[in-house]
Amino acid sequence: MIWTRIAAVALAALMFGSMATVAQDAPAPEKKTEAKKDEAETPAVDPNKAPEGALKVVTVSDIKLKDESRDKELQVVAVFPEEAGKYPVILFSHSAGSSNDRSLTLPEYWASHGFVVLVPNHADARQSRQRMTADSMLEQYDKDKDGKLSKEELPERMQGFFDMLDTDGDGFLSKDELNALTNRGGRGGRGQQPGQQPKDGEKKDDDKGKDDGDDEFDKLGDPADFFLDDPAQPEPPQPGRGQGRGQGRGQGRGGRGFGPAPLDAKIGVDRVADLKLILDNAKEIIKQAPGLKDKLDLDHVGVAGHNAGAYTAELIGGAQVTVPTEEKADDEGEDKSDGEEAAKPQSVADARVKAILALSPAGADQGGLNKESFKTIKLPMMTMTGSEDSTGEGQDAKWKHQAYEYAPEGGKYHVFIEGASNWSFGGGRPRFGRRGGEEEQTDYTFEWIKTTSLEFWNATLKGDENAQKWLQGDSLKEASEGKAAIERK
Repeated sequence: MIWTRIAAVALAALMFGSMATVAQDAPAPEKKTEAKKDEAETPAVDPNKAPEGALKVVTVSDIKLKDESRDKELQVVAVFPEEAGKYPVILFSHSAGSSNDRSLTLPEYWASHGFVVLVPNHADARQSRQRMTADSMLEQYDKDKDGKLSKEELPERMQGFFDMLDTDGDGFLSKDELNALTNRGGRGGRGQQPGQQPKDGEKKDDDKGKDDGDDEFDKLGDPADFFLDDPAQPEPPQPGRGQGRGQGRGQGRGGRGFGPAPLDAKIGVDRVADLKLILDNAKEIIKQAPGLKDKLDLDHVGVAGHNAGAYTAELIGGAQVTVPTEEKADDEGEDKSDGEEAAKPQSVADARVKAILALSPAGADQGGLNKESFKTIKLPMMTMTGSEDSTGEGQDAKWKHQAYEYAPEGGKYHVFIEGASNWSFGGGRPRFGRRGGEEEQTDYTFEWIKTTSLEFWNATLKGDENAQKWLQGDSLKEASEGKAAIERK
C-alpha cells in the first residue's frame, strides 16, 4: 500500500515538473499579440500615395456672416465630415484673384481625414470666374453678334488654343463648344456648378489624382481662366521698403503671382479680420450649416493659405506687419504725412490659432514684412515651396524660404519640392506617362503636398505622435528619391 502511494507521488511530481518545463519554455503570447496589434494600428505612410480619407465629405457653400464694424458680408464655404464627431478646424485663405469655391481641393482632402475646413471669400476674390458662362463670353467677345466667336474675337492669350477648342473645325467657337469649355472648371466633375457634388455613379474631378485622357489643358489648369484678365505681377522685393510698389504685368500663367497688386499690408490685415470673424461666429455658422452641430473643435484651430493666403496665415500666426500711415496733404497739396517709416510694426495674431501652413509663403520686404517680422511666429508652422515656385523677379524659392529661415526654433518645418511650381500647391493634376499601353503616374508632387500637410495637421491639431515621428523622419525624401524633403528646427 505504501509503495503504491510513493509511486503515485513520484508520478505526480514527474508530471508537474514536465508541465513546469513546458510552461517555462513557452513564449509569452500576450506580448507578441500586443506587438502585432501596435504594428497594425500604425501603418507606414507612403508619401507617393495620398488617398482620400474614409469619411464622407459634405460641402455647404452659402454661409454668410455680417461684420458691422467693416460694413461687410463675408461668404464662407464649409467642408466637413458627414459622420458625427468632434473635429479640429482649419481656416483656408485663398490666393488673391482666386475665390473660395475654386480652392477646395485640399480642404476636401483634409475633411475626408477628419477636419472641418472653413474657406472665406476675401474681398480680392475673382468674382467673375463664378459667373463665367457661354452666354457671358458671347456677350463680351462676340463683336459681330453672330452667336459664335472667331479666332480674332478671342483675347490674344486664348488664340493659341483656338484649334483645340474648335472641335468641329469650322473656324468658329459655337455656344456648345463654349459650354464645353466653361464646364471644365469649377468644383466637382465636368459640367457641374460650383459646390455641386458628383451624382451617384458620376466620375469625380480629375484633380483627385485621375486623368481622363490626353488633355492638353490638364497641364494648364482651367482654360476658362484665359478669358479673364491676368492678375498683375507683384514687384520684386525692395530692400528696406515696407512693401513693393507698382504693378508689373505677369509673364504667362507660370508668372502669375499674389494677385492684382503687390502684397498690401492693409489688405492682409483685412483678410485676417475675415478669419477672426469666422472664429467669432461659430454659432451663426452652425445655424446656417446644421450639419456642423457638435463637430467644431475650436480648441484646435489651424490656418492654411496659398500665395496671398499664405501671407494671411503668417500674419494671423504672429508675423508683425507694418501698415503704412494714411497720406495727409496741406492746403497747397504738399504731403504732410509721417510716411511709412513712421508706422510701427504691429501684431494681428490670434491666440485661438494653434498652427499655420503657408503654401508658397511671403518673404521679407513686401506687404509690411521684414526679416524681424517672422521672429514673433512662436506657434508650429510649415512652409512649402519648390524650385519652379517663382511669382516674380526675385520672388523665388529662396525668398519664400525666409519665413522659415527667420522664424524661431520650435515646431517649424519647411518643405522643398524639386520641380514644384506655384500652381502645384493649388491642386494641379498629376502628369502621366505611358508604358505598355497603360498609364503610369510620373509626377507625385501633389501627393507629397497632400501627405505632408495632412501629417502636419495630425501632429499639431490632433496630437498624433506617429505623425510627429513621420515629420521628423526621412520618409518623404526616400519615397521621392530626393526630390522632396523636409527641413525642420
